[in-house]
Amino acid sequence: MSEVKGQTTIHYVKQGDSLTCSLRSTFPLKQFVTNGAGTVSPAFATNKPCIYPVVRSSLHASRVAPQTSGMKWYYNGVEIQFSSGLSQSMGGVAAGTFKSEVKTIDGFAVPTLTILKDLASSSNIDSDTIEFRGTVNTGFAAVVSASIEVSIEQTDGEAYLAYISINNGGVIDDSTNSLTATAHLLVGGTEKSSGVSYAWYKMNVSAGVDGWVSLNKTTQSITIAASDVNSSELYKCVVTSGGKTASAVMEVVDETDILVLYPNPTNQAGNPVPEELSSAQPLIVYRPKVYKRSTQQQDNSFTRFNFLLTNSAGDEIASQDNAQTFSVLLDHAQEADGDLTLIISA
Repeated sequence: MSEVKGQTTIHYVKQGDSLTCSLRSTFPLKQFVTNGAGTVSPAFATNKPCIYPVVRSSLHASRVAPQTSGMKWYYNGVEIQFSSGLSQSMGGVAAGTFKSEVKTIDGFAVPTLTILKDLASSSNIDSDTIEFRGTVNTGFAAVVSASIEVSIEQTDGEAYLAYISINNGGVIDDSTNSLTATAHLLVGGTEKSSGVSYAWYKMNVSAGVDGWVSLNKTTQSITIAASDVNSSELYKCVVTSGGKTASAVMEVVDETDILVLYPNPTNQAGNPVPEELSSAQPLIVYRPKVYKRSTQQQDNSFTRFNFLLTNSAGDEIASQDNAQTFSVLLDHAQEADGDLTLIISA
């Protein structure tokens, strides 16, 4: 029997089907505010993070380009209004903070949102959210949406921030059979390239064994081949310099696998529900299904699964092996203090 694996994100406060949408950024969406001085690093005005959607058709093993018109961007739930491509002022956010345009990334023309000014300040030390809503056409029009967090933290000293850059949106498909992942370290907002060490890990989810496993790779960049990925995997790099460490986590997806796992989020009665936890929906019961990508028919030989629930840093929140279903609770999201990632394998 072949191995199959997948993962999904549960938002704290997405109904999955064969079409999924996520947001990527060309630069880490994290800023630090120094206590007392109010200094912000790294500077978005200098690095200009560019946010773009990656839309995938899981069952058809292909990436889908979203339409480049009619999309909308939201900042903390409020739609961003633009004039000649630049955002208008909104509350405490100055005009010209965001720029909306179409760029070619990984060979796809995609709508993008570039951040031109800092979002963190001495008066804004809470994390923010940016959301995209758009349309794709795969023979019929479908609405897709995704959100991404802009993390803001206070610090007493020089901030260490690690991030991972990767080509093709982190997706292995029919046109890209391997990926190159590169770890970066920012110290006080400036990239550091000398005196830095790297340690790469891959998340293991199997019966009785959950957690990060060392890849025994210490180079700044690693190559990830299709044979390294079972549908969806999490990779982590721990970066060390000057006796201090920082880590970054990324998801890699293989759209060429023969089998694809659909998490199938439901309520207790088995009815489909969106992947959002809140006081109105404090429970999601996952009842996974496995499909053959070539025929898009369900493979009923997979009846039991291994589940691992983590926070955004990849730390375990809960797990269960050899089970037909798995329940994710509002309490789990409150423990993680944010979004959750559910990894499922069989």
